[in-house]
Amino acid sequence: MPFIGKIARPAPSFDHQVGTFDVTEELILIDEDHAFVKKEDQVVGIVCLDQLLEKYKSADISDTEIVIFAEPLFSVDEYEDKLKALGLMLDKNIEHIAVTNKAGVFVGIASMEQLKKNMSAC
Repeated sequence: MPFIGKIARPAPSFDHQVGTFDVTEELILIDEDHAFVKKEDQVVGIVCLDQLLEKYKSADISDTEIVIFAEPLFSVDEYEDKLKALGLMLDKNIEHIAVTNKAGVFVGIASMEQLKKNMSAC
């Protein structure tokens, strides 16, 4: 069975009050595309480097808190079928989904793009 956990990538996390410049710079330095956004040790959303860079094209968002650009948080268990995860993403109109282990700990992020590429390769 094709599990979502097989394609989810580990992701760093940032406090919700960190500025977008710092997050963008750190994601570039560590060569990551996604990150969790946390508030009081709770994951509250997901940010994507590509989306941040796109926002920078139209405005200086350097001092804006990263939480403003976080996608809503939806998660699935790492043993969830990829098709079911894709269906949830389409239904909720989200580009990224958090992946948790059996204990409910966030273990990574999967993107719509990753899912589509992975499914077409099968």
